[in-house]
Amino acid sequence: MSSNRPPMVTDELTWELVRDEWELLLAIGSGPTSAVAAATALSAPVSGVVRRIALLEQHGLVRRVGDGFGLVAAFYERREGMSSYLRDLVLRRLEAGDAPPIAGVVRTDLGSPAALEALLARATESLYPAVVTAANRPESDKSERFSVFFAAAADCPKVRAADGDRFLSELLCVLRAAAGQRSQAPATRSAYLWIAEMRVDPEVASEIGELFDDFVSSAPSGDGRGAAGFAIVPSAAARKGKDPSRAAHRTQPSTSGSHP
Repeated sequence: MSSNRPPMVTDELTWELVRDEWELLLAIGSGPTSAVAAATALSAPVSGVVRRIALLEQHGLVRRVGDGFGLVAAFYERREGMSSYLRDLVLRRLEAGDAPPIAGVVRTDLGSPAALEALLARATESLYPAVVTAANRPESDKSERFSVFFAAAADCPKVRAADGDRFLSELLCVLRAAAGQRSQAPATRSAYLWIAEMRVDPEVASEIGELFDDFVSSAPSGDGRGAAGFAIVPSAAARKGKDPSRAAHRTQPSTSGSHP
């Protein structure tokens, strides 16, 4: 699996392009997607989209695929401004509550910083490559957009769910703890915040949920304040007629204390 792992890109300019052109990158997808098709998806002028794609290609974010373009597989790491990153790309989406997660789990019994470091090393070697491979399957007419959130933190306070969804309260707590620790110590190996968007068939999204679920749920427990959790959330409001009961998220184990 490690041989299929996409490279890690830590260049700050490249990250800014990822952030600023998020919607265009998602419109291009795995490709081949023409500039005209991307412009149509964004309701934007073709000439402007052509220039934007050229810039993305110049910086290695997209590549030519057949008669169009496709994304270059890579992990883009944000090293500064974690609080704004968390607010803009994560919290607003989760807290909006437009659609329930289709899968998710939180663990708060994962032990020491060393245990979290070992868990995240395993994620790099086995979990992420499998997720990327599944997410890059060809799209179909059934494909939808999903956001994927995965976080782990070695020092996560126990929380008591506020009014509302307990799972969401505890997931947000782990996300905030991970972002805080990454901001204070960018080189830490015992805290991680991994966010992705993908356009895949619903059954592929469910398969990816199973990959994360198996990984988090099978992690050994231990003494300490280590925690990890994930959620897969439809990026747009649930379509009319879809049954929200399909959501399958849970929290392990019970927690107590104050919600920050």
